[in-house]
Amino acid sequence: MKPIGLYIHIPFCRRKCAYCAFYSVAGQEGSKAEAYGQALLEEAGQVFARRYGSEKPLIGTLYAGGGTPSLLPVGFYVRLLAGLSEFFDLSRLQEATFEANPEHLAPAYLEELRDRTPFGRLSIGVQSFFDDDLALLNRKHTGKEALLSVENARKAGFSDISVDLIYGLHARGSDSHWRENLRILASLQLPHFSAYALTVEPGTLLEKRFSRGQARIAGELLLEEEYFCLQDFAGSQGYEAYEISNYARPGKYALHNTNYWRGVPYIGLGASAHSFFGNERRWNPASLPDYLADPAGEKEGEMLEAEDLYHEYVMTALRTQWGVDMNELSRFPLPLRREFLARAARQVEIGNLRVDGGRYVVVPARRLLADGIASDFF
Repeated sequence: MKPIGLYIHIPFCRRKCAYCAFYSVAGQEGSKAEAYGQALLEEAGQVFARRYGSEKPLIGTLYAGGGTPSLLPVGFYVRLLAGLSEFFDLSRLQEATFEANPEHLAPAYLEELRDRTPFGRLSIGVQSFFDDDLALLNRKHTGKEALLSVENARKAGFSDISVDLIYGLHARGSDSHWRENLRILASLQLPHFSAYALTVEPGTLLEKRFSRGQARIAGELLLEEEYFCLQDFAGSQGYEAYEISNYARPGKYALHNTNYWRGVPYIGLGASAHSFFGNERRWNPASLPDYLADPAGEKEGEMLEAEDLYHEYVMTALRTQWGVDMNELSRFPLPLRREFLARAARQVEIGNLRVDGGRYVVVPARRLLADGIASDFF
């Protein structure tokens, strides 16, 4: 059996970040965490019974995301993973990632996480090392706590550490904050980091502020300037820009996320979580009460046609340094392959794509436009 991914969504947060559109609930971890853990196990049992029957699926990558996984005690994960091992084979994990906020990463918490769970990779939501940026984003930690969290993680024995950063925060004529964030990042010498452009997502606190004229973010020109500053930084520091928002030392890619982009099946557990089974997608309600009421119930979903899978492959592949591989494209029907080649020729002609060893890759100068370029293939 080929290994697949397992994603666990932890929806609890202390408070909502201004920009976040992922499903989460604030202030309910104390009263709902135990029930949520039981619900996750009920759902896991349902997935096992309906999908696998007798042979446990081999889990290659494990990812606890949210929300804020580090808001819950380590004991929650010890119990959860012990229960999940009844349904999934967790004995040969290639990677286990734990999302965390800096303010939760005290030495004792990190040491317990290292000693009692398989989580060996940390993804820390730093976003910025500047307190005024963090206040704008409605983050709870400080820049000092962000630096301390990395230091504590290393002292606790974690070496596989990634941080998230956000650019495009201010509608001003200077990118000095962003350049300083990158300078501080360089000093940390991490194997991996992610950097995202701030976007105004529907339903977020940022959208409300933006619509009322209470917040302004970087315009297109400044955003582009900060993005190219990021690319220059990555190249000078030896990071590969292996996906439009992800940067790694050679061989230090985030395996779980890379498998998403390569179409590897995965199981998603928890409120709002999605699962992908090759030609079928299932998802849970983005509602904690609805999920707790029936975690083992039938999920919403859709069967994916060849054209759906083709579009998804092109969209994700063009965001990566590997691009669209003609060998991979051969699994799709001939009319779709012909359509791709015709449209790709036009994109090569106008300078958006280049052909490299049988792969069609977005040229570095156009990578910020990758999603728009991909949409031309739909």
